[in-house]
Amino acid sequence: MEQDKTAQGFLFEGEPLAARVAARLAEACDEVVVASGDGKRMAWLGLPQVADAIPDSGPLGGLVGGLDAATHPHVAVVAADMPFASPDVLRMLASRIGGRDAAVPASPRGTEPLHAVYARSVLGSFEAALRAGRLSVRVALEGLDVLVVTEAEWSAADPSGRFAENLNRPEDREPFVERPRRN
Repeated sequence: MEQDKTAQGFLFEGEPLAARVAARLAEACDEVVVASGDGKRMAWLGLPQVADAIPDSGPLGGLVGGLDAATHPHVAVVAADMPFASPDVLRMLASRIGGRDAAVPASPRGTEPLHAVYARSVLGSFEAALRAGRLSVRVALEGLDVLVVTEAEWSAADPSGRFAENLNRPEDREPFVERPRRN
């Protein structure tokens, strides 16, 4: 992207993207903690922040920081660039995780580990992956007891499947850019 997606000025449908995602997460969770890289840069949200477990280690570093700070045995995780994060899908995943390490939905693109529910007990395994330089969350999940929730299972909670969309490239935002009206 050409600008910081987590900045207060990065708007999506007229609101800061990170605030939109945090509000959706708050609909499904008792506690919202923001993994903001340095633990400070998203103070404008007015939410507790944690630093990445290892600086510049990507989503896994933020996930480890968030799991470490969590006070609940299960933690819903949503990437800050997922404007259609679904509280209903998160609640469904939480209801299905049981004694497993994670409940992760699968979209047509594959598993969506950044819109998932994790048992806090995976913290040690994720820390080990991080220390070993295995920074992919999908790779960190290998060997764990993961419930992969198929589209047939999550579609009742989000028939559109838009929860899995993210804004990684400028063109991903293009359909939502507000344009002046022509007279």
